[in-house]
Amino acid sequence: MFVKEATELLKDGIDLVTDADKVMSNLLSYPLNSTLTSAEGKPVLEDKLPEVASSLIAAFDSGELHKALEEGHAGWQKWVKSFGKLLKRKGKSLFMPLRVLLTGKLHGPDMGGSILLIYKAGINGDIVNPQIGFVTLDERFRMLKELDWEALKAQHEAQPEPVATASH
Repeated sequence: MFVKEATELLKDGIDLVTDADKVMSNLLSYPLNSTLTSAEGKPVLEDKLPEVASSLIAAFDSGELHKALEEGHAGWQKWVKSFGKLLKRKGKSLFMPLRVLLTGKLHGPDMGGSILLIYKAGINGDIVNPQIGFVTLDERFRMLKELDWEALKAQHEAQPEPVATASH
């Protein structure tokens, strides 16, 4: 079942059979720190990301997120809707922070499908080869809890803004 769901989710990113390992490895990796320290990640970080992270961690610790993932895609969608209401966020202002916090990335395949696969791979430990850099949902949340938001903010503030150059 996992392989079928992964194939369906990732098929658009695979042109050649040799691309499959790279695409799957990318899905299962968690480059949160590099995303948050990037120029592209700065607007997401500045949109009260620590507050979203705190609420997300609370949902994980309470078992609420786990229960939703157990229920599959419908459970995920229902949970996201209620989580958005709790935060008074919807659309991109809800999904971008969730994508970054849960996948560690700014872009990727369907987030619901991605999170469900990551969850399933984590609870069925023998599905994924450990050499591909898989980071389980539990490990992702451990990393989120240890994140120093103030240091990240200070790092962005210390980076000079790119200067636009005029061409003649």
